[in-house]
Amino acid sequence: MYVLYEVLLYLVLLLTLPYFLLTGILRGKYLANVPQRLGFFRGAAEAHDLWIHAVSVGETLAARPVVERIRRLRPETSIVFTTTTLTGQAQARRLYPDATVTYFPFDFAFAVRRFLDHHRPRVFATMETEIWPNVTRIARARGLRLVLANGRISDRSFPRYRLFRRIVAGVLRKYDRILAREETDRTRFVSIGAPDDIVEVSGNVKFDYEPDETPLEIAPRLEQLIGARQVLVLGSTMEGEDEALLPELERLLAEHHAFVIIAPRKPERFELVAGLLATSPLRFVRRTELADGASADVLLLDTLGELAKIYRYATAAFVGGTLINAGGHNPIEPAAAGVPVCFGPSMSNFREIAQVFLRNEAAAEVSSASEAIDFAASMFDDAYLRASWGERARRTVQQNRGASERTARRIVELLA
Repeated sequence: MYVLYEVLLYLVLLLTLPYFLLTGILRGKYLANVPQRLGFFRGAAEAHDLWIHAVSVGETLAARPVVERIRRLRPETSIVFTTTTLTGQAQARRLYPDATVTYFPFDFAFAVRRFLDHHRPRVFATMETEIWPNVTRIARARGLRLVLANGRISDRSFPRYRLFRRIVAGVLRKYDRILAREETDRTRFVSIGAPDDIVEVSGNVKFDYEPDETPLEIAPRLEQLIGARQVLVLGSTMEGEDEALLPELERLLAEHHAFVIIAPRKPERFELVAGLLATSPLRFVRRTELADGASADVLLLDTLGELAKIYRYATAAFVGGTLINAGGHNPIEPAAAGVPVCFGPSMSNFREIAQVFLRNEAAAEVSSASEAIDFAASMFDDAYLRASWGERARRTVQQNRGASERTARRIVELLA
């Protein structure tokens, strides 16, 4: 099985290599991290107790409370932290200055072996559902203990896993512990071949998010720009959403003394959204061009890593990736800040989180850009309503905490 898998990997590489080379040359992506992803590192090899993998920004942030609790339970733990994306890498370097931060190896056997030879971890903990056959197989053969933490199987990926159950089951059986977010995920892991006795429900570590209270670099200029206006934050917006929301913003600004902050999810959307704003009647300024004395009704957040702190200025928030079929993004950041929050119906990636918020009337589901703006307007108009929604949102986050402690304890047990 693994020989066939490796052959398929090389075939995929050959087919996709021209695209990645072209994209790397034109956009400056991918090429810089290729040596590390192939297992070539500068500096001397060094042994680590724990290898933690998080794909991108969301998983990297979610790992933070787990890492903090591991450090508290076992202060001497040395960590190598890997990500797949550039944005995740930048976030990891900021959040984990005491860890060795590098890229996750490509799942070629030679690259995995080179990674393990260089970093020599004893325990591997992967966040969510990053199931890589060669990483799992070779790490297990080297004697590593394996944990799948904050595990989930989305509605979209579940049929694929069932289709390849024989292969997936062989990989899952190599884990010591699978920590599922909720009972639905636990049942799905068992149904695709994970041994029942290694799968347990530990809760969702994303509920353990704590707002970062350190001030933004641009805080004085931003506060001057906002003035006394109420603020709507459109967070993690994606293609199709910005286009639908901008006309509705014209209505909001015409009817309310308001200010809007738009934070596109992907950096490649920054220029596109700036272009949309430039052809609209909305007065806007880019975060990267914000200067003292600026005047605008809309701020385009064209930077990475600042959205979580931006929510502290919000009167209301919309979470993007939810009005299109993208699976949604995490509403916990605005909710933890006590902000009334709404999102669209596409929340399959955050299914249980969305259900908890909706059940507690701590967030609203909207079906269109117009409804999202109507939700914000209702919060602007009614201080009592705004306070009630914000308090329910904050309380829902607080009541669902604890998964990070349980996850950290399971990991530390394997380090003993």
